[in-house]
Amino acid sequence: MTRRSKILLVSATCAIVAVVVAIKVIQFRRVLNEHVVNLTDEQARLILRNEAPIGTTKSNVKQFLDAKRWPYSDVGSTVQAMVRDASHDFLIRRDIQIRFFFDSKDRLISSEIKDIFTGP
Repeated sequence: MTRRSKILLVSATCAIVAVVVAIKVIQFRRVLNEHVVNLTDEQARLILRNEAPIGTTKSNVKQFLDAKRWPYSDVGSTVQAMVRDASHDFLIRRDIQIRFFFDSKDRLISSEIKDIFTGP
């Protein structure tokens, strides 16, 4: 193999490696910039308005949460639920915390939604 052909081979190999590295960098940047939304706060509010409106009994709210597979805790006049992985990107995950407030007759009087962010 001549010196010139060796130089051409090394140059071609370097060019191929550079192209592959550039493609991988572009793919990695897409992963970093990807933002996945599974449920927005507005969608959660709409679901609550339709499926657990004011006046709903505590047992019906708990059935609704079971049907959605949203874990919850029942503490007296409050039921607190979590919607896990409502959205996420490369480093940050957003969960939605929902608190249901009941009167002395176990009827829903209000609810509130709060975003919980988890990440580094």
